[in-house]
Amino acid sequence: MTVMRLDEVTRAHGQVHALRGVSLEVSSGELVAVMGPSGSGKSTLLNLAGGLDRPTSGSVTIEGTDLATVTDLAALRRGSVGYVFQDLNLIPSLTAAENVMLPRELDGVRSRQAREEALAVLASVGVDHMADRFPEELSGGQRQRVAIARALVGERRLVLADEPTGALDTASGDEILRLLRERCDEGAAVLLVTHEPRYAGWADRVVFLRDGEIADSTAVPLESAR
Repeated sequence: MTVMRLDEVTRAHGQVHALRGVSLEVSSGELVAVMGPSGSGKSTLLNLAGGLDRPTSGSVTIEGTDLATVTDLAALRRGSVGYVFQDLNLIPSLTAAENVMLPRELDGVRSRQAREEALAVLASVGVDHMADRFPEELSGGQRQRVAIARALVGERRLVLADEPTGALDTASGDEILRLLRERCDEGAAVLLVTHEPRYAGWADRVVFLRDGEIADSTAVPLESAR
């Protein structure tokens, strides 16, 4: 089943075209890696795929819903889309657990249940012992893991990750990709931006962007790094 679809999507900022007629589908159980040089449109693609930005033309659908018809995009994102932002976007005044709990609480989940869910996913990324620390008390790698936990908490069907291994060593990066792979195997769709061929090797398909267009798309061989 198609979870996310871009259909002939363009995004222009004045005379600058960040994306030019991009069409892309990501299905349930599929991990798609997006690669390309700086300025090729990778982050713009993620922002459009999750409804953080609106296309200049074309359409974006999540689980069959055209985002142009959605009046409360924030609610849709909290329920269906998990993000790992390049700059993490953790809230400094909240602990690690509270950062992970927040989207669940905003959707009406009781605090006790939200904390249980948060601790479980923090444990899965190896930082449950840091649950009550504030972001400034964590290392860069630990903050990265908290941000990934926030993206994975709940039953989100689409996970968007912008360089999620950027602050991690190779072994830790492999652990994070294993978690994303497991979420795919449970039925989610994952769209991953990465510069590292090693991590693209965990994907089912790699899409190459150049100058705002898809220059190539290739399936990853079964004998890849994963």
